[in-house]
Amino acid sequence: MLKIITLLSFLILPLLGCGYQPLYSENKNLDLYITSMEFSGNNEINKFIENELNRFNDKKGKEIKIIINSNFEKNPIIKDKKGNVTNYELVAQISLTVNKNEGSENISFNESLKIEKNNDNFEQVKYETKIKKNLYQILANKIIFFLKNTK
Repeated sequence: MLKIITLLSFLILPLLGCGYQPLYSENKNLDLYITSMEFSGNNEINKFIENELNRFNDKKGKEIKIIINSNFEKNPIIKDKKGNVTNYELVAQISLTVNKNEGSENISFNESLKIEKNNDNFEQVKYETKIKKNLYQILANKIIFFLKNTK
């Protein structure tokens, strides 16, 4: 027991003193005010990204307008001898347009993941839902990072 406590203290204490900070922990200071958000495409992605962006609205910041077009696809990539799909590729795409006083910027973000089909449909749906949420979170983080670095 004493060995475990000693080992944990040697591992944790250096991390506490080194100034480690997660990359997206300080997103509260974007200094942006999103005056309007227009969404088209996949409603599930749009709702997720809208909720993420609403957390960072600062009425004192620079005013911008955002237009997002999203798309989600589930593409079969491998089939067995019978023609049944065994592997899929989940692809989430976002086209972002940021309108500022100085002009507008366009950028696209893509995330994809290849998965195997599970024999149990219930487990397959749960797994796909979890993967989708992770893909949406990655895309939202990319958008926030882009907005934070374009001023």
